[in-house]
Amino acid sequence: MQIQGSHTFQAPKPIVWQALLDPTILATALPGGEALEKVGENEYKAAMKVRVGPVQGKFDGGIELTDINELESYRMKVSGQGTPGFVNGEGDVRLEEADGATVMHYSGDVQVGGKIAGVGQRLIDSTAKSMIRQGLTALDAQIQTLAAAAAAETQATGPVAAEPVADATVSDDAGVVDPVAPAASNPATPSAPRPAPPPMPSTTQMATNVAKDVARDLASDVIPLQYQEKVLWFVLGALAMLILTWIF
Repeated sequence: MQIQGSHTFQAPKPIVWQALLDPTILATALPGGEALEKVGENEYKAAMKVRVGPVQGKFDGGIELTDINELESYRMKVSGQGTPGFVNGEGDVRLEEADGATVMHYSGDVQVGGKIAGVGQRLIDSTAKSMIRQGLTALDAQIQTLAAAAAAETQATGPVAAEPVADATVSDDAGVVDPVAPAASNPATPSAPRPAPPPMPSTTQMATNVAKDVARDLASDVIPLQYQEKVLWFVLGALAMLILTWIF
C-alpha cells in the first residue's frame, strides 16, 4: 500500500521538527495509540489498537528514525505484530518552509498481512487515509499550542535594563554621610501565561471519527459525497413514516 501526501502547519520549521521528535506529542496524535515510549537513540516502542472493518485488535511494535537531516528530513521504519496480523513499512518525512508556515511532505510503502489483509484493499486504503487525517489534525493542534506558547514567551521577554551605578558619597552641612542608594532594578517582566492546549479527542472519539470517514468514503463509491446527507435524511424520513404507519 502506497501512502503519500502533505500537510501545512502554521508554525515555524523548528517547532514542527521538535513536535515530530517528541514521543509525548506524537502519542496524542496516534489514532488508537495506547503508548509511545522512547527506548533508544531515535528508537521508540509503540502500542495501538486498530480496527479495519470487522477485524480489530492490538498491535505492539517499534518505530526507528534513520537518515536524520536536522530540521529537514528523516526516514521512518515501522513494524508491528498483533492478533489482527502484522504491519511493516518504511517512509520519508520532509519539511519545507513556505511563507512563515511549514509544509510536511510524507511518502511511504506499507505491507499488511494476516487477518487484516483479508478485509480487502479498498477498506484498508480508506482506513489508512482516515487515520492519517485524524493523526495530522491532532498533531496540528499540538503544534499550534507550541507555536502560541513560543510567541507569548518572545513577547514577554524584553531587553534587560542595565543596573544604575551608585553615586559617590555625599555630605551635608550637618555632617551626615549617606551613600546614594542605587535605583532598584526593574523587576523581571512576568512571563505571559501559556495558552492551554486544545482538548484532545479520546481514543474512542478518534476511532469513531475513523469509522465515520471510512463509511463516507465507501459510500461515495455508490453515492456522490454531496448527495450523501440528502440520502441519509430521506432514509430517516422513510423509516419514520414506516414506524408511524405501524403504530397507527
